[in-house]
Amino acid sequence: MLNNINKEIISFKETEIMEVANFGRNHAIVTGEKVYPAWFGEGDTPTDKIIYDKAVDALVKGKTFYTFQNGIPNLRLEISKYMNEIFKINTKPDNHSVVTGGMMGLRLVCDLILSDNDEVVIVGPVWPNIKSSVLLKKGVIKEVSLTLGKSGWNIDFQLLLKSISSSTKMVFINSPGNPTGWVITKEQQNQLLNHIRQTGSWLISDEVYHQIIFNDTVAPSFLQISLPNDRLIVINSASKSFNMTGWRIGWLTHPEELGEHIAKLVQITTSGVPEFLQNGLLSALHNYKVITNELKLNLIKSRDLMFARLKTWSRVECSVPEAAFYAFFKVKGMDNSLEFAKKLIVETKVGVAPGIAFGESGEGHLRICFAANEDFINAIMDRLEPVLNSKS
Repeated sequence: MLNNINKEIISFKETEIMEVANFGRNHAIVTGEKVYPAWFGEGDTPTDKIIYDKAVDALVKGKTFYTFQNGIPNLRLEISKYMNEIFKINTKPDNHSVVTGGMMGLRLVCDLILSDNDEVVIVGPVWPNIKSSVLLKKGVIKEVSLTLGKSGWNIDFQLLLKSISSSTKMVFINSPGNPTGWVITKEQQNQLLNHIRQTGSWLISDEVYHQIIFNDTVAPSFLQISLPNDRLIVINSASKSFNMTGWRIGWLTHPEELGEHIAKLVQITTSGVPEFLQNGLLSALHNYKVITNELKLNLIKSRDLMFARLKTWSRVECSVPEAAFYAFFKVKGMDNSLEFAKKLIVETKVGVAPGIAFGESGEGHLRICFAANEDFINAIMDRLEPVLNSKS
């Protein structure tokens, strides 16, 4: 039976993050022991009542029918207002399309741009789904890796520019980055965008963590320096900044003429985001200042609590991230992060993400999501310390 379906699908494995999560869940069922999950990239705070009340109200009013493929007009208007306000730019509603989460937005972008054997340059370590999306389109990946130094995660920027040529169909940048928390500088953004204008490549900027930056109000966006005819698409999501991971709603910001083509792709994949969910995002955008301010304050407390201990442990090499909500650190003496993560579940009952999930450049590292309450962080750090602060 399987020899008659798409070979790319057969060749794909589940991500190593999901493999660890399933291992941990099964371990909890078999042993009856509690496993502390820190493997996924989401917080432990439920969606704010001010958001879900609007979605419930829309359900009660019968907003359950097919709707606009690019998103309901009032939401696209609100997205435009939000983006213009926080980034000091000038977009129109037609520059935005509502999609079923950032992941679906990325898949649609790959469908829109890539064909067989197209070259895609990616900065890694990076969220694994981007590579899967490129490979499903039979693209060819060229990765330029960040390195961890005394000042944090850095990139050989000249190497990145040299890696992008007229043969490069698409360049993917995730900043603020998952898993590293790396943030591209404004100067680097300018250089990269100017270079891409010369090569004719598409620049896809994943900016879903734009609100989760700790030394500024918002992370720099390529939209702040782009021109209307630039081949630039920015991916955003409600998941991270508004505690809406399970809602699966996000948006693309794109040249106006792409809107009708994105709408076609939405029509043949999801038919559009349910209108009652779009009303929830409307409320999030109306109230973003209150929501994101509280989120950042809590994340700073959690980050500082975790790193006060992590950076003192004998087997750990790390830097305190300036953005996103992950500790991504090197473990001395670890050469198989997948098996090590499984071992941690058995020995410590803590589930983390293995670095290999984020590409070869991530091997030797682990990722822990610190978007959690103080008690949870203290509990997992107490359990991890005997292993990560030992001499062996």
